[in-house]
Amino acid sequence: KRYAEAPRGRMDTRGWGLTLGRYRTTAMRSAAAQYTKLAKEYGIKGGLTELSFRFVAGRKAVTSSLVGHTSLAQLDASIDAYRKAAKGPLPDQLLWDIDRVHLQNRLPLFANDEAGKDWRNEGFIGERIP
Repeated sequence: KRYAEAPRGRMDTRGWGLTLGRYRTTAMRSAAAQYTKLAKEYGIKGGLTELSFRFVAGRKAVTSSLVGHTSLAQLDASIDAYRKAAKGPLPDQLLWDIDRVHLQNRLPLFANDEAGKDWRNEGFIGERIP
């Protein structure tokens, strides 16, 4: 709510930008940090990008993935990660470690430890909460 009243930039403006605040929750940042740490521990040179694409590529029910890029560097990193994903699945132990992070951070996207007392039936982006 406070970001709607005093936007920090285009990501906090009314409309689409304001909804992106859910990606900045403490739980979301914690989960991303844990996944990044796993990528480093397992020597995945492409970092979180490669880990993510290889994880998705290893899912039998997934036939494609949607990605978004804001720079050519991000596009290059994604292309490189796709090439590495084609080389094979992630190790079984790493898959279990990823699952453990997920189990500890279920739905981090919707967690919010910044909720104020004055929000009264309104969520982070102004959505109605019963």
